[in-house]
Amino acid sequence: MGRPKGYDRDTVLVAARDLFWERGYEATSISEIEERTGLNRSSLYQEFGSKRDLFDAALECYADQVVATLLAGLREPDASLDNVVALFRRLARLFRSPASVSTNGCLLVNTTAELAARDDRVRPAAAKYRDGLRAGFAAALTNAAERGEIEADVVQIRAHMLASTLMGVWLTVRIDPRDASRLCDTIAGEVASWERR
Repeated sequence: MGRPKGYDRDTVLVAARDLFWERGYEATSISEIEERTGLNRSSLYQEFGSKRDLFDAALECYADQVVATLLAGLREPDASLDNVVALFRRLARLFRSPASVSTNGCLLVNTTAELAARDDRVRPAAAKYRDGLRAGFAAALTNAAERGEIEADVVQIRAHMLASTLMGVWLTVRIDPRDASRLCDTIAGEVASWERR
């Protein structure tokens, strides 16, 4: 029987995730990961296999924790236009906050921009994220259509548009958080205007 681990795997994974989120995959060194997680290189490799395997686990952790939490309101049984508006208003407030996370953007969008053009391992995660955004927006918009708030024939096109718009917002916040905040407020107002009177 081996010695028990002197660390919590999930805590290490979140620390690495946040470092990758701040710096990107290629700019993050193993030394920085060691410093952030408190584990030495040998322990990291033993637990995760390689820097790339750790990164893949960090992306999965991000999708399961951060993205799922962000999109939860869109998948509520009674979600509608109000939930879509609330998502963009919440992002607008986040981007106005002084928290450093407000300028990190989205780890999955950042990774797509950094690696997807030349790394086949990233594309499936990027597509899954995009499809999840589309499905979340479609769920809320379908409910809105069933309530007569919007026309049913615009649900899919608007869900795709909102997913692409949100992915663009995540890049915009890295350039100018105030601009991204204003953009989110504008998007929220536009979505609210879709409601039939």
